[in-house]
Amino acid sequence: MGDPQFRPDGLERDMVRAGFQVAEAGGPGSIPGRPALVVVTCPSLSPDCEELAAGIAAARPSGAQVVALLPGGAPDDLIRAAEAGVDEAILLPAEAPQLIARLRARVVSPRVAAFGPAGNDLRLFEVLQAVATELHREDMLHALVQGIAHTAELQSVSCLLHTTESTTGRLVAASDAPKVRDEETSLGRWPEAVASMRAGETVYLRNVGVDPIFTSLASRSGLHAPPLDLDSVAAIPLAPLGRSIGTVVLRTRAGEPALQPGQVAFAELAVTAAARLIETHERRGAIARRQAIAAHVDPLTGCGTLDSLDRRLREEFERARRYDVTFAVVLIDIDGMQQINERLGRDGGHRVLADFGRLLQRELRAPDFVARYGGEEFLLVLPETDAAGGRDTVHRIRDRLSTAGLDEGHLGTRFRLTAGVATFPHVGVHKPEDLFALVEAALLDGKSQDVDRVGIAA
Repeated sequence: MGDPQFRPDGLERDMVRAGFQVAEAGGPGSIPGRPALVVVTCPSLSPDCEELAAGIAAARPSGAQVVALLPGGAPDDLIRAAEAGVDEAILLPAEAPQLIARLRARVVSPRVAAFGPAGNDLRLFEVLQAVATELHREDMLHALVQGIAHTAELQSVSCLLHTTESTTGRLVAASDAPKVRDEETSLGRWPEAVASMRAGETVYLRNVGVDPIFTSLASRSGLHAPPLDLDSVAAIPLAPLGRSIGTVVLRTRAGEPALQPGQVAFAELAVTAAARLIETHERRGAIARRQAIAAHVDPLTGCGTLDSLDRRLREEFERARRYDVTFAVVLIDIDGMQQINERLGRDGGHRVLADFGRLLQRELRAPDFVARYGGEEFLLVLPETDAAGGRDTVHRIRDRLSTAGLDEGHLGTRFRLTAGVATFPHVGVHKPEDLFALVEAALLDGKSQDVDRVGIAA
């Protein structure tokens, strides 16, 4: 920033050669991105240093170091620049190598970047290795927080789970409180986390005392306000699967060294990589759950399989015997499925079966169970239901066929249901398998009827 004619010749070129990315800002309101360093050229300093103060105010929210270059200045200008709040003031002219070295020193964190790129890579690997060995998300986040705190030599690193709409969050890990794993906390204590979640990017403040995010909370106290001795903060979004679920917050207190850009950059790398590990972990968990479900769910209709039916029927059989209650099994058959396939084709027939499976799942009560029994047969297990209740269930399902698009008007062909109902206790049933024979016989009885077509086991 500042008038280019007062800068040392070739400053931008020398900075690029030294590894900087350099951008020009026409004024305090046009500082691009989140720079690590803002170099302000001030050809003269008035006692109030208005131009310099404006540049510092614009740079501070990004966490940038601010260096003032003072061409032809006097020693008193160094004092005024320091009073304005710059991190360093340099009188010009100065030798180019020395100037570049001093600028480089400003963006090197003595506790992180001093390790060099290879050292950072090794320490990042160590943090992620600790995260990856955990089996649960909360434990992974705890390992992440402890790893960042140890590597960056920070006293306070925390992880909050929250949303943009919530007023409270869950504190799942804190380096300065290792026993905390899931504690409700007011988000009023974490304004930087709220700001980061809303912006979807890192918030880095090297002086919270002059930032509106914190100064607007000056009237608050207690459990709904941040600590009074905060010095610098950073909040980094945690977004596995591309969805922000919380933030990782870095804080320093009065008397501690302020957060450096190198520390924040290292934490950003660790949080981003850990989010990918959590994403992989949750994807694998979802795959495992889908595989477990698939083993018990018919893929076409979404109803249970024969294996899941066998297990559910045995459970209900034992419950009915133990507590002396009644349950019903209902076998439903779709008549004329061959004609439906001929008219609609095989894919159309599959759609009919899928629609009917969804209809059954919608209409049954929470404790009820439905499984695909055969090609176009479905078996219902209805706890604490007698024969009349089983018949009523069939009638209710028939009444819903038209709204589900399963009547002749929608399909262009006849769609008719036949059912058999059996109940337990029953004198002819001594084990769960006996109910299958009983309800199949009842279904045959239903097929012999012309009107109701619901057979009841004798």
